[in-house]
Amino acid sequence: MINFNSQLITDWPSEMLSVQRGLYYGDALFESIRVFEGQIPLMSRHWERLSKGLVAMDYAIPAHWSADFFAKEILRAACGNARVRLTIWRSPGGLYNPQDDTPQFLITAKELASSMFDGYSEGLSIGFSEAIRLSVDSLSGLKTLNGARYVAAAKEACAKGWDDAIILNCREQVCEATSSNIFWMADHQVCTIPLSDGPVTGVLRDLLLRLLPAAGYPVLEKSVYPEELMEADEVFFTNAVRGIRRVVQCEGKVFRHTHSEHFNYLLATHIDGILSNKR
Repeated sequence: MINFNSQLITDWPSEMLSVQRGLYYGDALFESIRVFEGQIPLMSRHWERLSKGLVAMDYAIPAHWSADFFAKEILRAACGNARVRLTIWRSPGGLYNPQDDTPQFLITAKELASSMFDGYSEGLSIGFSEAIRLSVDSLSGLKTLNGARYVAAAKEACAKGWDDAIILNCREQVCEATSSNIFWMADHQVCTIPLSDGPVTGVLRDLLLRLLPAAGYPVLEKSVYPEELMEADEVFFTNAVRGIRRVVQCEGKVFRHTHSEHFNYLLATHIDGILSNKR
């Protein structure tokens, strides 16, 4: 017998039974994907990250799954400009040790008005989370449904009047924001957090690690503590749905945004070039 919001039912509805492991154990992965004008320019990068996550979590990946397969499935649900969430979970059965490693997927889409990344114009006011620390282990870089710490950090940011929060890892090093990777400029050097410090392996982070050096801006991956980040000239966040978002101030420290504005232009030009080639 099941009590669901005070309604007694004899068994799980089939749709809910399917997602049971994701609900019970967070045994699931997801991708947040941007659709531009009916195209998905970063789909290959999303699939690269997702497939690595499926291997790391020992899923039995269907032979027909690929970037092209999911692009077609996504465009069945989304057209024009949209924000898409692709969630993949293990089939039901078992407790912590699953009985069936076969994955299932769900695609949801929300229409967006903008045909380009629109996060840059929103200058962010941020701070450092005091309540949350992130672990550093073999699953740190994966986008799983275990998002409680990010929810708590986002609520802390809201309570303090910030737009977002920087979260530290268990070694008290800067790790990531609630849904973004972190870049900064110091002494004309572009820097970002190394994956060994625990941030999610961001799709846009990966793109900028290739795009910026090609434009003459090599990127240094280095560990950083909060007091060091506060000495940076510029700070910006990256996210595959919102693009580059500049940080205006962090706990009273005001940052410039000269280089990040140029990087945003480089990103927009790159995405537009991909779209133009496919039109």
